[in-house]
Amino acid sequence: MYIWNRVLLGAILLLSVVILVLGARALKTHQYWREIALRLEQELKEQQRLRRILTGVASPEEIEQAKQKGEIPATLPEMEVAVHEMLLRRGPVWYGCEPRGVDPATGAARVAVPVPKHQIAPKTLFWVFDERPLAQGGAFLGVFEVVGVGGEENQELQLSPVFSLGPSEMDRLRRSATGPTRWSLYQLVPPDQSQIFAELSPEELNQLFPPGLFARPEQRDRILAEYGKDHKPLTVEEAKLGGLRGVVAEMDDRGNVVMENGLPKPLASGKGIFIRQLRDYESLIRWFHRQRAEWTDRLAAAQRTSNYLQRVMADASVQQQFRQRDVDYFRQEKARETAERDLVADYRQTLEQKLESERAEIQRLLTENRRIVAEIARAQFEAIQAIEERIREMALAEP
Repeated sequence: MYIWNRVLLGAILLLSVVILVLGARALKTHQYWREIALRLEQELKEQQRLRRILTGVASPEEIEQAKQKGEIPATLPEMEVAVHEMLLRRGPVWYGCEPRGVDPATGAARVAVPVPKHQIAPKTLFWVFDERPLAQGGAFLGVFEVVGVGGEENQELQLSPVFSLGPSEMDRLRRSATGPTRWSLYQLVPPDQSQIFAELSPEELNQLFPPGLFARPEQRDRILAEYGKDHKPLTVEEAKLGGLRGVVAEMDDRGNVVMENGLPKPLASGKGIFIRQLRDYESLIRWFHRQRAEWTDRLAAAQRTSNYLQRVMADASVQQQFRQRDVDYFRQEKARETAERDLVADYRQTLEQKLESERAEIQRLLTENRRIVAEIARAQFEAIQAIEERIREMALAEP
């Protein structure tokens, strides 16, 4: 009996150890799951708080603190307003339109809209883009006006270019219409956004801005630097040295742009995030077409002037030939007149010499005549005196 008591006591002790280990394990498991439950409860509260903030239910102070901490960029109502504003700025767009041909002479195009009830009316203006990536030929094709709607379920549009197309634009439009692509029709010009060009590589930027578009290479280098360094770290001094148009904005610890009154907060000096100046492409495109139309008119006027001057030069050449014949004739006449003048001059010189000799002879004769007249006068005077003397003597001799 004593032995069985020992066995029983040993079994009880062993079972107590097992129960103690199992209890400790249960307590550990309970603690583990309790920590998970507490953490999940805390995360649930945090998610509920973020949900209230995102839905705009929380207080304005709480929402502003969450924005400053970078927990949310904006609330859902603010995002909805921003999306609606973006859609309003973007305007109606029809994607996936199939080009069905281009008139190589006028640039008129036919396009099939994938939406049957598109409600597109004639005289609607569209800014047409090739949907392919830039490296594969995607580009802006031009501004077109709807001049007709037809085809099956009125899905085909007849488009006519608003501005005259140059040779390169016509070639780009023709290649896009014959290639495996689709067109996007925008009623409004897509606004300039940094995200559009942020993903472009330097090679794609070089393709987007070919050297032939710029009068001076430094202009192209500056624009490539603006687009290539957009939303990238840069110092204010580097931006000023490169002549970049934009601002170097302050950035927070997370590398995000610090906003102030809805705009990037500029830095006076130091390193920040460079944000390029956005451009109004519609104004630029219209200005470009106005300039091209003006210079086209000037070129046409200059060509007309050149043609007129060429005709004038041809007439002047004929007149020159005619006048050259006159010149040759008058040169011959001049030579003949010069010869006659020389003959007359020689004859005149001979006559003048003869005149001088005759004058000398006349002077001699006059001198001789004066001498003879003086002698005759003296002889007459002496004769008169002799006669008077004889008469006086005869008068005295008479009784």
